[in-house]
Amino acid sequence: MNQFDQQWQKLTTLARKAADTRDVAAPFGFAVRVAARAATLPAAPPWALFERFAFRGLMVAAVFGVGAMALGFSSILSEPADDYASTDTVAEILDLS
Repeated sequence: MNQFDQQWQKLTTLARKAADTRDVAAPFGFAVRVAARAATLPAAPPWALFERFAFRGLMVAAVFGVGAMALGFSSILSEPADDYASTDTVAEILDLS
């Protein structure tokens, strides 16, 4: 082994033997801060999930409404009495013509 390998082996052996002196406990007052923060946050209402989709639903309904108006615009412009005045309803039903 060369000198680098020997030094590396010695260093890794010492690193394995070294004790971990770090404090693993949470800082003082951490649990109190977490509990206080959770208590100050407003609770979400049960319908909060549906609020997210409400605007999308409104937009889809608006698009369908505008589409229905666009497709039915010709019937709005025409006079409804003209459509029914020229046909004989009884003849249409009984097919007597």
